[in-house]
Amino acid sequence: MRLIDADKAKAELLRMVGDIHGWGEFFDGIRSGYQSAADRLDTMPVVEERKRGHWIEHPEHPIGDCSVCGERVPIYSGSKKYKSCPYCGAIMDGETE
Repeated sequence: MRLIDADKAKAELLRMVGDIHGWGEFFDGIRSGYQSAADRLDTMPVVEERKRGHWIEHPEHPIGDCSVCGERVPIYSGSKKYKSCPYCGAIMDGETE
């Protein structure tokens, strides 16, 4: 998946509408298509970028605190460490934003 800035995409589509200077049904159809695409961007679902963090481990217990939201979590499922925080959804890959 590639996240885009929908507001900038809409502005670019509307700019393209203004750049079409021909007359007649053909050019009206092209303008209408770009306008329709720009209008549809407002109805598309929003995907929020997930935060990234790491577990702040407690050596004496198999628990960790999420570096993003601070919630305390039993960080192991079997022998594997959780890859995301169950509270805030942050990806736990060791990077911090």
